[in-house]
Amino acid sequence: MNAAGRRRRYALLVGAVFAVALAARLGTLHWSPLPSTLDGFLYVWRAQETIQTGAFPLDRFRADSFVFTTLVTTAGLITGEQPLHVIQPVVAITGGASCLTALALARRLGWRLGWDPGRTALTAGIAGFGLAVSGFYVRRSGTADEEALAFLLVPLFAIAVHRLFTRDRRTGRWLAVSALFFVTFPLLHTFSSLVAGLVVTGILGAYLASVPSRRGVAAAGLLIAGFWTYLWGYYEVAERLGLFVPYVNRVTAYPGLFLAWLIVLTVGVAWLQRSGATPQRAGIGTAIGLWFVALAANVGQSVFPGTQTTPTLLLVAVAAFAVPFLFALVGLPAVSWERDESGPVVLGLLLGPIVVVYFSLTAALTPEYFDTAMRGHVFVYFPVFVLAAVGVGTLAVRGRRHGTEAASEAGTPVASDGGTGRSRGTTVALVAIVLVSALVTLPVAFVHLDTLDAPAVTTESEFAAVTFTAQRSTGPWATDHSLSRVAVHTYPDAPKASYQPVVAWLQGGEQPECPTLAQDTWATSGAHLFPAPAERTSPRAYESWQSRNEVVYSTAGLDATVLVRPRSVGTNESGCYSNN
Repeated sequence: MNAAGRRRRYALLVGAVFAVALAARLGTLHWSPLPSTLDGFLYVWRAQETIQTGAFPLDRFRADSFVFTTLVTTAGLITGEQPLHVIQPVVAITGGASCLTALALARRLGWRLGWDPGRTALTAGIAGFGLAVSGFYVRRSGTADEEALAFLLVPLFAIAVHRLFTRDRRTGRWLAVSALFFVTFPLLHTFSSLVAGLVVTGILGAYLASVPSRRGVAAAGLLIAGFWTYLWGYYEVAERLGLFVPYVNRVTAYPGLFLAWLIVLTVGVAWLQRSGATPQRAGIGTAIGLWFVALAANVGQSVFPGTQTTPTLLLVAVAAFAVPFLFALVGLPAVSWERDESGPVVLGLLLGPIVVVYFSLTAALTPEYFDTAMRGHVFVYFPVFVLAAVGVGTLAVRGRRHGTEAASEAGTPVASDGGTGRSRGTTVALVAIVLVSALVTLPVAFVHLDTLDAPAVTTESEFAAVTFTAQRSTGPWATDHSLSRVAVHTYPDAPKASYQPVVAWLQGGEQPECPTLAQDTWATSGAHLFPAPAERTSPRAYESWQSRNEVVYSTAGLDATVLVRPRSVGTNESGCYSNN
């Protein structure tokens, strides 16, 4: 195939990967046009306030909300649509675009490994399609908040910093790109900035493994130290100015431990670049393999006390991720030994999230660090699928630089790097194993992780019920975690919604003595009380509760919702208390 034909084939591959990735991340629109995550309603409110007033609502702003709020606001102004309906397509596009970055990295690695165009395209396609349909990655990279944008920008930041370290001929260009990310990340998302800092610190470790000049070491070290200093300084200033700063206290609570993990990260990446294949696979295999062990242990007893346990069916679905992970271990040495182009980038993207998870596990087993570990582990999907793609590309050829003439005489396909090609059927089987294992996890993107109910969306009928309750309540009211978050984010000036009365009731305590927005699933799969496990009552008790009180509003839908007011207290909500 000539160069023009290869370019057309690559363009078709890019288009196909993006189409699949976009479709998966727009899947929630089948059930609801509203944001796919609860925090999405908060960003919608901020965007709406910005459009109406012409300024950010700084009195109720987070230090890391500037970039994403600007993006959603701009999209709403350009399209003429309300932020409530434009936010999901925006994050679907950015999340889908992150799959194209993985595709490009895998393609670049194929070139560096000397693979022929067909084998390189195969590798790129596996990385792109794998991320496009992998359940947890679809869930988080299609989530209506700023973290979806980070899944696109963290790899790009890593690429820019690596090119800057290696003194690419376009040093000025990469310096400008790195500086843009450098300044932007703290304004984008606090947690993602933490991940980005760890990733580029890992790239520094890879750079040090190449034994650069003292001047190069000093310049690279100053750049990374400057990022961490700027990160800490910006959030310090923002907090003093009255902006809310999340996540940072989770690091500052254990500064020595975090510094120790930074050292482990830097040394670990350098070690991977210099060690043999077996130690590499054993080290990374153990590091991530223990996650599967922890997840299995969490079925019977919560690893983070007070948080939800793992439903057995969810464990089965997540276990499918072990397949691309095993292929990633096959491809790891080839990537780690490639020091000039994409290898250090992939290693930084791999070890950075690993350190986030282990910092969380060694800091404190509390709900806050449970959230940190859960968010952090999803960033590892990107490098794992790139490595898995290289692993399949490696296994697609048997033998290296021997038997070429005999293979040619026998009619066996020969790879351009001297390897003898496996049969097409074997190659197709390898590709199918990886992609099918990713595809079977896709339902995870659309279910509630505590109850496995689908779909995990806020429907228009539920939103209408929240709106009715928030706008007509004269005092606090109760509901579950999901609906309370929608209410608090969408109507911050309305009486607060609390889910603590529902927790107490469903755990065997007294019924809420205040208006309560309830759903039929409370009597079947359970009420969502994140980070605690879901709790439920019996259908008979639920019906009896409604009959003894007054139903003042009801709506049908995927999950029927009712507003119930106690007859004994009338409009007095003093029996309700808020945890928000």
